[in-house]
Amino acid sequence: MERLINEIKFIGQRLTPECIPDILLVALMILIVVKLLQGTRGFSMVRGLIFAFVVFGALSLIPNLTAFNWVVSNATPMLLIMIPVIFAPEIRRSFDRVGGLRSFSDLFSGTPKDSDAMYDVADTIGEACMRLSNRNHGALIVMEYFDDMDQQITAGVHIDAKVTVELMLQIFYPNTPLHDGAVIIRDGRIYMASCVMPLSSKNSLEKNPERHMGLRHRAALGVSEAADCLAIVVSEETGTISICRNGIIERDLSPNRLAEIIKETYTQPTQMSFVDSVKQIISNWGKNNTKGEGNK
Repeated sequence: MERLINEIKFIGQRLTPECIPDILLVALMILIVVKLLQGTRGFSMVRGLIFAFVVFGALSLIPNLTAFNWVVSNATPMLLIMIPVIFAPEIRRSFDRVGGLRSFSDLFSGTPKDSDAMYDVADTIGEACMRLSNRNHGALIVMEYFDDMDQQITAGVHIDAKVTVELMLQIFYPNTPLHDGAVIIRDGRIYMASCVMPLSSKNSLEKNPERHMGLRHRAALGVSEAADCLAIVVSEETGTISICRNGIIERDLSPNRLAEIIKETYTQPTQMSFVDSVKQIISNWGKNNTKGEGNK
């Protein structure tokens, strides 16, 4: 306890008016990292790392814990090396997003610049998926969000056409040249078709038929893990509609529910000041913590 009090006194003595800009800059850096990772799989890992650092830092102040302090001091450099490896996809996506920013305020924007056009095609995509589902025609539709999909596209046919139900039905009609692959939606238009997407290994060997995923579902899950996008799947076997985002799949959606999810995703948020943006991030952080504790 005496050591803890001495540490607090030492920190208090070092806090001077000159330290305020330094502290604010560090806080801003942390805020930017949290904002870039918010909504990704790495966000929960960041919360876990921060929690671990706080707990281990507090325990290291307890005297006579020689072995524990030795483990913590030697594990810290390894963690610093592991972080870039663990968060490699998130770091790459964050740099891609930062490189595409038009202004600093875009960093705190909740939707991309083409969100209005993507919002407008939600009902069309919902109706197309409903008709594809009724006919048991398989489909994979990938809607770009913040990330550019060019790096994930290894093959495909450039189309650049208006999104219509008839065109979607024609593209995914069985045995046609473009049906076996993904359609990319960019700026509210069909950008490419018959695109090959990266596959996910999740549940690929699952024995339970209800949980086993075919190639379309694995491709949708894989592209949602590799890029910030919405991946919509219509099963050729059952006609069920699913959607993937950030490596998480939601199954058995109705066409209306699918359209609602798309609209919610691309709804333009109200313009907020920087202070309000900070308050919203802190509020979301608290909600995620509460949700995580409830799941446990």
